[in-house]
Order: sequence, then structure tokens, then C-alpha cells
Amino acid sequence: MRIVANHVTRMGAPRICVAGVDIESFEHVRPTTPASDPITRDLLREEGGPFRMGAVVELGATQPAPTPPETEDHRFRTACARLVEDMDGDEFLALLEMVSSPDISSAFGPALERLRWNYAVERGCGDRSLAVVRARKRPELEVDRYGKLRLKIDDVDPQAYVSVTDIRFYAEDQKTIRDRVVQSVRLRLRRGVGAFLMLGLARAYQGRDDDRERHWLQLNGLCLVDRPTGDTP
Repeated sequence: MRIVANHVTRMGAPRICVAGVDIESFEHVRPTTPASDPITRDLLREEGGPFRMGAVVELGATQPAPTPPETEDHRFRTACARLVEDMDGDEFLALLEMVSSPDISSAFGPALERLRWNYAVERGCGDRSLAVVRARKRPELEVDRYGKLRLKIDDVDPQAYVSVTDIRFYAEDQKTIRDRVVQSVRLRLRRGVGAFLMLGLARAYQGRDDDRERHWLQLNGLCLVDRPTGDTP
């Protein structure tokens, strides 16, 4: 199976999560592995691996392993992943446009609930966990009072705030925010540069003030149309 990577997400270092669009079905695929074969930073292009935004990656043999809402999950072996090529920027933008949904609600379906300042799906519900949405209004990056990087989405009313997990915004420890990258993206968004939002539902967890486990919406990738591919957004 070959995918075009468009979700490259930080986890607890050195682990990462990757996903992309299957070039045959044009459906999202999230490669997963057993604990004995973790997906780690050495699979990133900057570390000598195949994955970065816009890269066409051969996964080798895969086995579907869906568990709602993570219906995109496919088991693979990290040793089989190899770079095929880097997709041209205009071609990558055309792909994102083709697979994008018009808004967040239609992207994730009726299982998605608005909860306070974000969206979530109850554990075990929903039929997808990955989507692309083209921002209609200018989103804005900001660091909240807890030091967490978030994206404010103005396309919805009231505004939504989602955690930014795009690994390109973080240093090697996958915790420290790259201030220069944030500032560059913030200025370009304010100038009106268009953006595609690679949105995903996190693995389920129970919040402090909640009696249910939920999959919360997060930003797995931010693609600005003036620099759509590569290791820097």
C-alpha cells in the first residue's frame, strides 16, 4: 500500500503517529504497529526516514485493524516503510482539496459533539477519526495560559480551540514549542494565506471533570498553501 503522508503527529518522545491518503482509494490510512515495533522519530525524514508532509510512502503489506472511530487503522511493519517520492506542492494541494470535507461536522459525522470549546466523540463511537478541512476563515495559532499550543478555528460559532499535535511545531523532545515556526505561520495566516487543517480524534481518555472517555479533536497537521509540503509548515 502507498500513502501520501498528511498527518505527522507528536506523541511521547520518541514515539510519533503518522497517517496519509491511500493513492488508490483516496481514503485515509493510519499505519499502526504492535508495541514490539513502535513508530518513532527515526521514521521522520529529518531523521533519515520516509515520513514528512507530502511524501509518498510505500508501507508494504498491510492488514486492516479498525476499531471505531479509528476505522482507518492498518497494521504494518516499520521496516517495510520506504520513501517513493515527494509529491509536488501543487499536486499535494489538489489531493487535499479532493479529499477535504466542507466543515468539521460533515467531516466526522453525527457522533461528533460540541463540548465546551472543542469537539469530541464518545469512546467506541463514530466511523472515522481523520479528516481534512479547508479553513474558510483565518485560523489563529496561540499559546494558552498553560503553555500549550492551540489553533483557534473561527469557521464555527462559537469558536473552537484544538490542540496542535503537528510534530513540525516542536523540538526534538516533542514538548518544546518552536517559537520561530509558530511566529512564521501566525504571520502568514494573518496575511490571509490559505490553509488546510488535518484534523484527527485522539485516543480516548477521561477528562478530570468528565465521567466518560472521549476522543477529543486535535490538529494533526497544518498545511499553508504557500508552503504545502516539507519539514517546516
